[in-house]
Amino acid sequence: MVSKSNRILVTGNQGYIGPILGAYLRRTMPDSFLVGFDTGLFAGCLLNPILWPDRQYDLQRYCDLRDLSAEDLRGVDAIVHLAAISNDPMGNTFEQPTEDINLHASLRLARLAKVAGVRRFIFASSCSVYGAGSDAARTETDPVAPLTAYARSKVALEEGLRSLADDRFQVTCLRFATACGLSPRLRLDLVLNDFVASALTTGKIKVLSDGTPWRPLIHVNDMARAMEWGLRRANDCGGEFVVVNTGSDTWNFQIRDLATTVAEAL
Repeated sequence: MVSKSNRILVTGNQGYIGPILGAYLRRTMPDSFLVGFDTGLFAGCLLNPILWPDRQYDLQRYCDLRDLSAEDLRGVDAIVHLAAISNDPMGNTFEQPTEDINLHASLRLARLAKVAGVRRFIFASSCSVYGAGSDAARTETDPVAPLTAYARSKVALEEGLRSLADDRFQVTCLRFATACGLSPRLRLDLVLNDFVASALTTGKIKVLSDGTPWRPLIHVNDMARAMEWGLRRANDCGGEFVVVNTGSDTWNFQIRDLATTVAEAL
């Protein structure tokens, strides 16, 4: 269980998920000390500029992940690692920075964390590691087949974290489905969010395929719940290192059905 002195560092907290996670942990783990760590590139990208979502964090640090030092980890008990170049178009355009940040800087963070005595490391991985879909659902024991720089960085970091995990450094890798839902810092490049935004602003929903591909979804609130599980789980629940597909069997949709549902709702 998490004690009152528990200090949790959230990297990339000023993105799409960080405000939701901060508010959720403030409710469910109120005695924890929450530290945000972000470059601040998207800090001002708010739906409501009057309400500052990062007030949920006890301390906010501004720094590039590549410049993080051992001093930044002093007294930290757990890390939730969200920071990344976080989609395929950016990853494909900027492959080297994606590898530098998503893999090398992130693995460096984990190594520094282990030396500093951090006990838990929760990594926001992705279902994109499985590559092109098929009719069969993928399980954690199925082979990965990453097709993009973003997905390859997720696979490589998972493997690097596996080699670090032990009874003093517990690692939880959450292979998230595609995120959706409202956040103070809203991303509109995600399929369901994109369809809603396009329908509201243009009156049209543009589907860029034949509509048959499947897309697993997860609400940002449920992502926060999963990360809290990682912060609380005992080693007899998955072991020192665990990879978990994180989504819902009932939230697996074909693109055409998502577009039709949004059109009917609006």
